[in-house]
Amino acid sequence: MYRSKIATRITISVAAAAAGAVPAAAMQSASDAADSATMGSQRSVGDPAADAASDGQVEEIVVTAAKREENLQDVPISVTAVTGETLIRTGISNVEDLQFFVPGVSVTNDSMAIINIRGIGTSAFGVATDPSTTVHYDGVYIPRPTTSYQDMFDVERVEVLRGPQGVLFGRNSAGGTLNIISAMPTAELSGSIGLTLGNYAKRNFSGTLSGSIAPGLRARVTAVRNFRDGIYKDIVSGRRYQNEDNLAGRFAVAFNPADRLEIVLRADGSRDRETGYPSIRDFYPPELAAAGATIPDRRDEIALDTVPKNNVDAGGVSSTITYDGGPVTLKAITALRASKVNQVLDVDSTDLFLRNIGFREKSRSFTQELQLLGEDSGPLRWILGAFFLNEKGNDEIQIIEPGRLIAIPESNTTNAYAIFGQGSYALFDRLRVTAGLRYSYEKKDFAYRVFFNGEQVDGATPSDSWTAWTPKVGIDFDISERVMAYASATRGFKSGGFQLGDGRPFLPEYLWSYEAGVKSTLFDRRLRANASAFYYDYTNLQVVQYINGIATTTNAGKATIKGLELEFLARPIDRLSLSSTLAYLDARYDVYFDAETSLAGNRLPNAPKWNVTFGAEYRADLGTVGQLLFRTDLAVRGKAFFKPNNNPLYAGERVTLLNGRLTYQPNGRNWEIAVYGRNLTNERYASYKAVGTDATGVSNPSLPLTVYGEPRQVGAQLRYSF
Repeated sequence: MYRSKIATRITISVAAAAAGAVPAAAMQSASDAADSATMGSQRSVGDPAADAASDGQVEEIVVTAAKREENLQDVPISVTAVTGETLIRTGISNVEDLQFFVPGVSVTNDSMAIINIRGIGTSAFGVATDPSTTVHYDGVYIPRPTTSYQDMFDVERVEVLRGPQGVLFGRNSAGGTLNIISAMPTAELSGSIGLTLGNYAKRNFSGTLSGSIAPGLRARVTAVRNFRDGIYKDIVSGRRYQNEDNLAGRFAVAFNPADRLEIVLRADGSRDRETGYPSIRDFYPPELAAAGATIPDRRDEIALDTVPKNNVDAGGVSSTITYDGGPVTLKAITALRASKVNQVLDVDSTDLFLRNIGFREKSRSFTQELQLLGEDSGPLRWILGAFFLNEKGNDEIQIIEPGRLIAIPESNTTNAYAIFGQGSYALFDRLRVTAGLRYSYEKKDFAYRVFFNGEQVDGATPSDSWTAWTPKVGIDFDISERVMAYASATRGFKSGGFQLGDGRPFLPEYLWSYEAGVKSTLFDRRLRANASAFYYDYTNLQVVQYINGIATTTNAGKATIKGLELEFLARPIDRLSLSSTLAYLDARYDVYFDAETSLAGNRLPNAPKWNVTFGAEYRADLGTVGQLLFRTDLAVRGKAFFKPNNNPLYAGERVTLLNGRLTYQPNGRNWEIAVYGRNLTNERYASYKAVGTDATGVSNPSLPLTVYGEPRQVGAQLRYSF
């Protein structure tokens, strides 16, 4: 091969593994646990050699975006990789934070993470609906969007794959895939502890211990505990909302019973006891005050008649068995996962009893994936695989109003099967062609009932199945040793499902994606510059809207999405790193009728036209005293609509977020201390908007409710590792 296919694994600190900036928002999770947990496997705190490349070059990063380890710059797809150390340096703590770092990604938080990649990411709600972007954790598919709000603790790296990943990642990955890889157990004894204190009485404690417990047997355990007082104060009850109360842990064991055999067993669990993100009224009509509603005076005040709740319990166990047979490697990934969600929402956002919604969901899933990977030393690299999913879930939504209680319990069983294969062949030293194909079969057995004041008024047990072939063809060419160009055509697919409340079916969605790009590492590896352009042709795009608190899914006839993404990372001098990203997105409906009104030409929800980031990191040598590391990030995201009708009342205006971090590392010590600030200008911006109610409890589109991002966050962090 003209270029090296396998790079040395890099888990040391990077100033910014991929170009980007970072959020000041959405620190609602076991957030700063990454600060200590990640450190245990990667480096000693204060190690200058680990913090910056000695030669001032941009570090290489190994990813598994194509189901095998490859240099990030050798993978002919649009992928952004973020190492665990970069998560720390930039303040990324959860899925929502990625939107201000990775080009083409938008995440909203309306009691669950709604992940949009290049304008695609259905806000699915209910056990018979699914998102259009997927989350994988250590190769395990996470089926429920209500539990996809993953905390970034003890993470080796995060990979964001943009565009359809229908061949290798399959189910519901039409928009893209978020691939999270946790840190592996180490052979050497290592560990870390961390403490974070911040405003709103934030307290975070974390610890990691890793090492060998017997010949060929390694283990790793991580635990985190996170608290924070609420941001919003209820001026009637005195309670505070939008708090943090998280407990999470992870345990992994890796052993090698034979020379070519590795078995990794993992278990994880998390418990969130939070009030969630409350919806805020920006406008109170006079009739609300006349009806006796308490009107807050400050933007951090609220008055509710019901305490909101967002309780989430999630966890699972998995095994990954890898046998290196020489020319062929066999990998088997087996996983069991379960989750439980209990939510209460005051959807009128007043202290009047007008309308409350309760939602409960339970889900358990079993997944099995088998992979055969061909040896990549010759001209042909290939992978064959099979996938199976069984998911059983049930949920119930309750709409509670004066004199009326509507309860809608439902259940669903999904069985999904797939076989897939992909190969890449080097026609010449610099030219390779890729072809892949996946066959998917999915069946859903759904049941629902509707109760009005305790009496059943409706119910049914619909069932349906869908099949799809999703091919991919591509070509990539090494223009030079450090410059690669690629182009591809890929088909994406997401199965159909059933409406919450009435069981009406909606159609599966399909798309063809056409993409071309360039990846380059220039000027003696002091500059990484990547660019991609894409065009999507969508058919039967699933569109979710909420009507009186109930999710309704319809199909848009056609939609077209096109855009451009740029990523840069530069080291002009040895101690300075500069990064930037730019994403342009034009995502519009071509054929879509909503209540007989044509929405052709409207922009897709959660699809800002522009997203630009800048980042800078400088390491100052203090001689014998130690080092100071300064990092600042700026993110600018353009206006985005939250409704398909592009109603300006339901739009998020342009937002600019500024973050900063100053870290002191003494020489020869295993500890560091840092001060940080997120959203330093305290910008108030909309994360999501929903339809509010009038004084009678009737939904009124002229009275929107807004979920706001996190205000200014400041604090200090202490980390110790050994």
